[in-house]
Amino acid sequence: MTDLFYVYFLLSHVIFLLGLYCVISQRNLIKIVIGIEIMGKAVILNFITAGYYQNNTGVSQAIVMTAILIDVIMVAVMLALVVNVFRLNKGIFTDEIAGLKG
Repeated sequence: MTDLFYVYFLLSHVIFLLGLYCVISQRNLIKIVIGIEIMGKAVILNFITAGYYQNNTGVSQAIVMTAILIDVIMVAVMLALVVNVFRLNKGIFTDEIAGLKG
């Protein structure tokens, strides 16, 4: 394995942990969505790194394109939910929506 593989592999893990910290520590729903996006980008970087290391970039590109598509759909749904929560409660903090019943 090359040193560059280790650097990118470690970088993807650091980015994932930063996104996870953002999801855990924030109360604002928009910031939580951004943290989930950061975690998704770290997974994509990990797929690219693994595909490059195994000299199988075609499969990794296909997986990355699928992951990007799923990521975009997921963000659209999450932001639509945030907009609906804002319309109902006039706030986007997790403390304000904890009492919702459905």
